Amino acid sequence: MRGVWRVIVLGAALGGSWVLVSVPTPASTLPVPTCAPGETRITDYNTSVSLGSVNELFWIHSDANHACSLHGYVRVSFIGTYGLTSKGKKPKLLSVGQADTRGASGNDLGGVQRDVAIPTVTLKAKGHASFWIYGTDESHVAANGQSTRCTVSFKMLAWLPRATSSIVVSPMRANGFFWCGGVFVHPIVPGVSGSLPPRPLTYYFGTAR
Repeated sequence: MRGVWRVIVLGAALGGSWVLVSVPTPASTLPVPTCAPGETRITDYNTSVSLGSVNELFWIHSDANHACSLHGYVRVSFIGTYGLTSKGKKPKLLSVGQADTRGASGNDLGGVQRDVAIPTVTLKAKGHASFWIYGTDESHVAANGQSTRCTVSFKMLAWLPRATSSIVVSPMRANGFFWCGGVFVHPIVPGVSGSLPPRPLTYYFGTAR
């Protein structure tokens, strides 16, 4: 088993002599590095839209040849325009608020069950992790009494936990990211369902593509 070597000094009971013994430290005990943006991709797997509720499932892919770790929430921003039409408007960085949530608190899908700790995900080489983003595509009156502003975007910027550079994420097929008001981001979890405990994709989409 590969790993690092520790040197243990043993005292002999007779003669006061000492013996140096080298023993291997298993590789499994070594810390797993944090996933780096340059070795990681994020794709928009699928979208569930119902009665104004929008749920987007994202997959995190590792392109590295080693394992890495993720814990917590992805931070997101959007490049696009205000209003549900982009004709004649120049895309720019939009003001779209983000709230971190465990999920499953309303019409949002996926997330981490309340009695389950938010996990530290070990993303194996060529492995997958996932998370959901929840919001609405209908303008509504916010807590401050103002109507929410709607946005359209075809480019999402995503920062992995502890990362200082972003990953560019495109919407699935020719769809865009449509939000009216802020978005709610769920924790990163292992697997492809964006939920912990995990669920089959057919639970959310009927048929997995």
